[in-house]
Amino acid sequence: MFGNIFKKTYSIALAVSIVCCVSPLAFFTSSVNEGDSAQVTQEDLHDLAMEISFMVNEARTENGLKPLYIVPHLCDYSHVRVRESVHKFSHFRPTQAELSGSPDGEEGENFDSYLRDENYPYLKAAENLAASEDPCTPEDAFYQWQSSTEGHWEAILDPDMTHMGVAVTYEHKDRNSETYQDDPFEWYWELLMIQASPETAVVEDPDNPGMKKRIYFDRELDGQYLPAKYEIIPESTGDLSGDGVVDSFDYITILQYIEYQDALAKMKAGKEYDESILDRPVTFNALQIEAADCFKDGVININDAKVLQKFVLGEVKTLPYEF
Repeated sequence: MFGNIFKKTYSIALAVSIVCCVSPLAFFTSSVNEGDSAQVTQEDLHDLAMEISFMVNEARTENGLKPLYIVPHLCDYSHVRVRESVHKFSHFRPTQAELSGSPDGEEGENFDSYLRDENYPYLKAAENLAASEDPCTPEDAFYQWQSSTEGHWEAILDPDMTHMGVAVTYEHKDRNSETYQDDPFEWYWELLMIQASPETAVVEDPDNPGMKKRIYFDRELDGQYLPAKYEIIPESTGDLSGDGVVDSFDYITILQYIEYQDALAKMKAGKEYDESILDRPVTFNALQIEAADCFKDGVININDAKVLQKFVLGEVKTLPYEF
């Protein structure tokens, strides 16, 4: 069904706080035309990485788990790691000696060393790696993780995970070179997943009047967003759905967003809030946040919702609203 599968495999033991999974592939089924891959652009690589993120969250949702947020910072680090995997296909990072082509036998740091060094707020990290011959699709890489017995699938379905970064890279090789004969892999895939350390707040204990209790809740990391298969690109201020029309749907959407943000702020401040609202997260991408700011004052609140409603009703003629 999938042509020849490369027989060399890598097996890494699972640790308590670190999950390391490597999966080499050698599929020959792909929608990418061989010979065209040398022209792969950064936009192509980004789109391929996003496809992986969609499949991760589809799998988690199908198994009753919360989807993972994408974090730009984690994607940046995933890009570092996927480029390192070209030189050293391992969960141990390459040393300077290895990068210079003169390995000295010293083992590199663990894959999450960068996060540890900058005191990134996480409790657990997992890394899935895949390398493949050309051509290869995201479905090929994901299928290998899904069918793996080395911990890849368990890492994707780990209920503790909260955020991810994804990266893909392509390393073109001369088919007649010794390098290619020794190592025919040209596509490299990296999926980094973490359990962010929770935030805490002290709130009134409803079961014990006059007493307080400490609660824990998911940490919101800078720039996090839930990947959407079809990215919403607003055409104007107020167009939150990206359909080119500002209507009642956009008004309802901004109200839901404000309601969610308000409940989140109350929880963090230890105030009373509606827990059911936080069970239905409403997130905006960067373009939607800009479109929702109807006053262009850098703040999204109920005033933005009110002026958007007035625009829908014809009481305000233009957005953004100007006094």
